Amino acid sequence: MEISISSLSLKEKFKDIHHVEMLRVSTFDNNLFVLMNIWITEEYKSIVQRIFVFDRHTLRIKDKYKVSKNLKWNCIYNLNENIYLMGSNFSSLYSGAALILFKENTIITSQVFDKGYSTEIHTIQKEKDGSFLISGSWYQCVPFGGHDDYVPVQWQSKVTITDSGFIDEDIDQSNPKKIKSQIQDSDSENYYLTEDYGISKYNNDDVLIWNQGLGQYGAEDLQQIHKMVPFYKTQNGKTIQDGVWFSGSDQTNSGTGFSEPLFGRVTAGGTILSFKSILMNFPQLYKIHSLIPGTDNNCLLIGETLVAGQGNGLFILLNHFSDGIWKQSIKYLNFTKTGFELLIQDAPEFHNRYVQIKDIFPQSQRLEDLKKIIIFGNVSHLRDRDNGYVWTITISDSFTVS
Repeated sequence: MEISISSLSLKEKFKDIHHVEMLRVSTFDNNLFVLMNIWITEEYKSIVQRIFVFDRHTLRIKDKYKVSKNLKWNCIYNLNENIYLMGSNFSSLYSGAALILFKENTIITSQVFDKGYSTEIHTIQKEKDGSFLISGSWYQCVPFGGHDDYVPVQWQSKVTITDSGFIDEDIDQSNPKKIKSQIQDSDSENYYLTEDYGISKYNNDDVLIWNQGLGQYGAEDLQQIHKMVPFYKTQNGKTIQDGVWFSGSDQTNSGTGFSEPLFGRVTAGGTILSFKSILMNFPQLYKIHSLIPGTDNNCLLIGETLVAGQGNGLFILLNHFSDGIWKQSIKYLNFTKTGFELLIQDAPEFHNRYVQIKDIFPQSQRLEDLKKIIIFGNVSHLRDRDNGYVWTITISDSFTVS
């Protein structure tokens, strides 16, 4: 792999501020909306929040939006280039958390959710029918004599946007919905869906064809699925889809306090093929954030490395299976000893720096066409915490394994 990398500190886009923390990234077409905490000084009360609109291809800043300081915003979801939803925490302005529809800086409509003490909205996810799944928490007081405790309680609502505002429909709180990834099959008559601890295949009438679980409730060997992408292969000179690649976390050795990365595929017929063993060649690999499929057993993995107590970094791993063996090529993206820029190296290095990945945007969803990858994250080193960075990885050759 021939790659290069550039680093952009979001702090450099401001003058005389303490630091910049990235909260959420939302995308629509060629725009990336980044919700940020701006720390004017080290004191918590000095936080202001801004939305930066980046051009997805050039990372040029197209717009900047100021948002109300009376609310603490948690999440953002774009409906088009300048209309977006935002969800907040409880505040003195409202009696609960606010869901507000904006056009640039102007409020179009709003809805307050008062589920209990200190209600918060955490995520906004669009559903198949065009409605939105709003997920959050409130805090229940548990009496313990003189030192009462507050325990978070999860809640969800289904919200539909109409000409007259929001229509709010409660969901059974005893059985909250999971945010699931869905991929249409190449025949357009079936689709794949991530379930709690596995992958299912349904027809377009939502009738289950098969489910392949990767764990079970109440067991210690739960294997959670985080990502799923199509698996492509060549057949009779044509590229067709045959099931999906998947990645996740394996809790088999959860007694150690750490999960292990999970990687594999499920065929169109429902056969599970686990490739976790090939990751054992790289013991520092901790979490897979993104999968980019190629044709005929090519798949690129992007994720985090970690050595507890020493730090973490990033990796890019190309996997290819041919003639009965796996061939792999890996590059490590390690932090420098003196800052938060990334270096491309052949071995992992750790300098007590920790990264929190917020999102990864490959320029193409097919490996053969991939030329650029944009990564958003926050980096911390000792007390210098939550520094927002954008890294651009440029690929200068095709992905091949020697």
